[in-house]
Amino acid sequence: MFSAARILAIRKSKGFSQELLAEQSGVSLRTIQRVEQGETVPRGHTMQALATALEVPLEALLVAPTATLPLPTPSPLPTPPGAPGPLRADPQFLQMLNLSALCFLVFPFLNLLVPFLLWRKHRYDTEHVAEVGRRILGFQMLWQVGCFFSYLMVLLLQVAALHYFGVVLKGVFIAVFVLTYLTNVVAVGHNQLLLRRGRLDVYRIRL
Repeated sequence: MFSAARILAIRKSKGFSQELLAEQSGVSLRTIQRVEQGETVPRGHTMQALATALEVPLEALLVAPTATLPLPTPSPLPTPPGAPGPLRADPQFLQMLNLSALCFLVFPFLNLLVPFLLWRKHRYDTEHVAEVGRRILGFQMLWQVGCFFSYLMVLLLQVAALHYFGVVLKGVFIAVFVLTYLTNVVAVGHNQLLLRRGRLDVYRIRL
């Protein structure tokens, strides 16, 4: 029989956060949250993926809450690149990770490089970094692609205006450039406020 309490207890005994369990098992974070809250009963392949990630037999997740099967003894996190051990809570780092995307104001593509390096270094030792970092990088990638096509459209518009009408559209590129950069700054600022309030559902529009 499936037991939501059993999965929750085993995850905590292993020192896993929900984000890390989602990454290790390939099961979405939302699904894990619903499973642990008893809102849904996982299917066979989901149960097997969770058991494999938690390094316990499948039967351990099927024991009823009243059973006396002992919990597995605590063990360290898997050994990916990074520091193993219990995840630490650090809301300030999450805010710094978000603000690091503003590096695009210094040099293009730093909005991808700097958050990626911070995410890669701390995704296994700091709570929520794995998921929040993916959301930040996803949005920045989407913004970068949007900028590329916006500038390309402006270029094609300029070529068409010059070819067919013999005029140059002054200030269009500058206006689009300022608008795209301002969009990113506003997005980072808005999601910074969400993180300060303890909310993790940032950058809902992302790759």
